[in-house]
Amino acid sequence: MANALINGRYVLDTAEPVVSTGAFLRLKSIYFEGGGDVGKCILHDGGGKVIWQATLGDVSVSGDNAGHTFGGEGTIVDGMDLDTLSAGVCIVYLGKL
Repeated sequence: MANALINGRYVLDTAEPVVSTGAFLRLKSIYFEGGGDVGKCILHDGGGKVIWQATLGDVSVSGDNAGHTFGGEGTIVDGMDLDTLSAGVCIVYLGKL
């Protein structure tokens, strides 16, 4: 499967730019399942600033998945790029702008 927008969420399994700079998104939460107890996921905005990252097997992340929920209404980003995905899938849940 390639990166896809499905029912208000991005399901990402390929490291590549997802949304161009100039296209704003409201992120509500991110979930990363690495398909094992190791894996790395790094998500940037269109300008290269890290939005979120996780390394499975790291001291702060145990098991085979990691996640983050942005408080309140979420966070707005300008573009989105899945820079690193060593294994598994990253799911980004969106809110309304």
